[in-house]
Amino acid sequence: MALLPIPSTISRTEFWAILSRYPAVLKAVSDKKNKPKGNDSRTLEEIDGWRDSLSDVVNQKKGAKGIGKSLDASQVRDIVLWKLKRGKFRPTILPLVSSNSVKDLESTVNESLGMPLPGKVTSDGVDDDDDDALVQVSSMMKVLIKLKGIGPATATAILSSVFPETIPMFSDEAFRWIMMDKPGTSGWNRNIAYNAKEYSEFFKRVRRLCRKLVSEGEAVDAGSVEKVGWVLGQEAALGITHPMEGTPTESSTRMRAEKGSKEGVRKQVQKPDNTLSSNSELSKSVTDGLETIVGLSKTSAKRKAISAEISPPLRRSKRNKEA
Repeated sequence: MALLPIPSTISRTEFWAILSRYPAVLKAVSDKKNKPKGNDSRTLEEIDGWRDSLSDVVNQKKGAKGIGKSLDASQVRDIVLWKLKRGKFRPTILPLVSSNSVKDLESTVNESLGMPLPGKVTSDGVDDDDDDALVQVSSMMKVLIKLKGIGPATATAILSSVFPETIPMFSDEAFRWIMMDKPGTSGWNRNIAYNAKEYSEFFKRVRRLCRKLVSEGEAVDAGSVEKVGWVLGQEAALGITHPMEGTPTESSTRMRAEKGSKEGVRKQVQKPDNTLSSNSELSKSVTDGLETIVGLSKTSAKRKAISAEISPPLRRSKRNKEA
């Protein structure tokens, strides 16, 4: 069974390999979900593509109109719908969000989007930077949760749709995966309180992983970390397994090193046995050869004796004698 890469030991190659599986896993989850009903004809796969492009759309609108980043009410509702399709569907949330007036919904959301942003993660950053970033994103969330139907998780779904580089969405799968470094956690079965305290720890751990990968030469944003956690969580739910990919983790490297060391010891132990075996065979070969020579000598002597008994005496020629 393949080992699950955890945030503290995941390599760059493993990270990008998992992220590359996002489209395939998204399709599998989308196909498994119930068919769209009512006026909503979009599949999860379709609305996810829309959501992924939303930050670019918002940036283009900002540049064209010369105003701050903003969302209209229909875009906010679609983000909430995307969140529900992608995770656990809670039927009461969308009606609650829709019960806010268009004016209140747009003004509150856009007030939040106009607030100071968390700084991007850099290779030379420190934990103090994460604390400052958390203060900023927490301030943005406090504005959003004033709206009906919007709690911390939905607030981060809205913020991460516009600012995927610095704000991770508080998804079940990403939270459970990022917390697997914490001792005493229960893996994919971990309970989630969906409160500001849990998101604060999640947010800092996401930035810590971003910093780890950035320091290794890879520019990784918060949105990509969330997707990796989501992929791993969905694969676990779907029963999809993958062999360990890319650069091995420290533990797997150590296991292979220990295995190689044991094999080396076995070979060293076997080598003297082989030498002794060869020497024994050589000694036996020499002994057999000597016995063969002795046997041949005895046989030759015996034949001469028999020959002397049965052969008549030779007559010597006088001529030979005179010569």
